[in-house]
Amino acid sequence: MPIVGGHTNLAAPALNLAVTVTGQAERLISGFGARPGDALIAAIDHRGGYRPRFDNWCAALDAPHPRLQGDLALLPALAMAGLVDAGKDISQGGIVGTALMLAECSGCGFRIDMDAIPLPPGADLERWLRSFPSFGFLLSVRPDHAAQVCARFGARDISAAVIGTATDTPRVDLTDAAGTATFWDYRDRPYLGLSKERAHA
Repeated sequence: MPIVGGHTNLAAPALNLAVTVTGQAERLISGFGARPGDALIAAIDHRGGYRPRFDNWCAALDAPHPRLQGDLALLPALAMAGLVDAGKDISQGGIVGTALMLAECSGCGFRIDMDAIPLPPGADLERWLRSFPSFGFLLSVRPDHAAQVCARFGARDISAAVIGTATDTPRVDLTDAAGTATFWDYRDRPYLGLSKERAHA
């Protein structure tokens, strides 16, 4: 049976498997399917706050369980509707680090507009870029699907906005009114060392 999702630790001394969800799916949101020209959407639940001393944005512990279930159901619904080319949950790498992982696995790049990233109350951009949200996803979608994808999250009071574009370059570039800078070029320095020919992640 194929295994989908989870965390990869290339430095682990032994093979381990921890299972939190089992089941079957007819369609998946792959981490290997972003294509140049896609819109990059950040969908993050802003209804939360930072825990002391950490960059973890918690929007789940105090949330009603039925609301969380409905929020999580958005992702399989988007997959079944064929509205998403690729995606990853935002991990400890934050928005930019997760974009790098998605880009490298998909064999494309991303140009991220810093001025387009929505911030929750009380968060500054520098910290938000490295934050680990309890509900946060980067989704690579065809431009004509972007408004519909954002609207589905918005209907559940989850922030969703187009923050960039997929490119045909092997890097993640950051841009704002002052100019453009390269965050990481994975051709010169691979980050994960994975490729789209491997199993889905």
